[in-house]
Amino acid sequence: MAKLQFFFILRKVFPHDYLQKCNKMRFYVFIIDKRHKMKKLMIAALLLMTVAAMCQDNSRKGNQETKTLGEKQNTADSSIRIIFCGDLMGHDSQIETAKTSEGYDYAPCFQFIEGYLKGADLAIANLELTLAGPPYKGYPHFCSPDQLLKDAHQAGFSLFTTCNNHCVDRGKNGLLRTLQIFDSLNIPHLGTYRNEEERQSNYPLIMDVKGFKLAFLTYTYGTNGISIPEPTVVNMIDTAIIKADLEEAQARGAEYVIAMVHWGSEYQTTANSRQKGLAEFLLNHGADIVIGGHPHVVQNATMDALPNNDKSPEIVVYSMGNLISNIRKINADGGIMIELELKREKEGIAQDCWYMPYWVRKGQFNGLYQFYILPSYDARQHPEKYQLTEDDIRLLTTFDNNTHLRLQGQLKECSYQWERDIDSCSVHYSPAR
Repeated sequence: MAKLQFFFILRKVFPHDYLQKCNKMRFYVFIIDKRHKMKKLMIAALLLMTVAAMCQDNSRKGNQETKTLGEKQNTADSSIRIIFCGDLMGHDSQIETAKTSEGYDYAPCFQFIEGYLKGADLAIANLELTLAGPPYKGYPHFCSPDQLLKDAHQAGFSLFTTCNNHCVDRGKNGLLRTLQIFDSLNIPHLGTYRNEEERQSNYPLIMDVKGFKLAFLTYTYGTNGISIPEPTVVNMIDTAIIKADLEEAQARGAEYVIAMVHWGSEYQTTANSRQKGLAEFLLNHGADIVIGGHPHVVQNATMDALPNNDKSPEIVVYSMGNLISNIRKINADGGIMIELELKREKEGIAQDCWYMPYWVRKGQFNGLYQFYILPSYDARQHPEKYQLTEDDIRLLTTFDNNTHLRLQGQLKECSYQWERDIDSCSVHYSPAR
């Protein structure tokens, strides 16, 4: 009898607070076949009754499922989890706080989300800076130490986009050295290329993720007026080129096509008409999901971008905000991660997604002053765990409330519970899958 072992809770039955008591328990979920359907349904019912008797209902949120991240998911390769994150930036103060007597250390920035990232099959971020070598500098021409990429990769990011409005901040040499560092570390990337031949050989990026053949495409609206040095290539938004790229993705056998776009108006919390038009173009010509960035704030999203299309869902996330930066303006001091789940079914690949809000704290933790990415729900519930000040809590609460209001009714939410023991970290889904 086939079985899949993993920790699960149906939040429709069991609420949020009890998860802290039950997150170490393991259960068996049996795959029900026609011959033994009634018997196995009775077993499942008894298991649920047992859990209900052991856990109390005391939640703020409604229906939820939890999975501990210490146990690797999707062992049957019937589904995968992909996490998308926003713009990884490097302002002057970020460079300064990462400096040590031996070099630079960005690892603390990611420590509170590392378990979430490593629990996925793929985690993606946009590197919105160059790795051009010293001197290092933030705005307006970003260049960070190589250690930033190394520590982000070590924290769980396994794919990066490189085309954005800052990718040629240090000219041709900066773009080329950035690619050189990626390749020397064997870290996959897409969006900028040494020449057209390299682009043709490597784009669209096709990846096999546990048996799912995925295509990744990415484009930017511009490069801040800086000319793209020949013969290098930066993927610019051009619908004729995009259409050809989408056709090439299909020709290369992609089962699912992911488009990531750098677009929109900075600090505007609502997508503009150009974003909406391009999103529809991408979906109508072969993209299965559209993920956006650049505005530095979280924008609206939709699970039904093509309401007149019988295909569902058509997911568009217009902007996830920054992954990490020194921008402290209201709505710009945090962002969201998008968790995409793909399941292989008889009819094809089914998709679903959640958002996980986080807030970037600039302050001390265990005496180290640094920029820290905090899962916002867990930080609000347990501010002492993250050593937050009253001012931190006020800013965190403002960001979190604004984000919830903006995405209410548009995307489902998941929250990440950080623990010092990475195997005890867990994710709570609402509503249950």
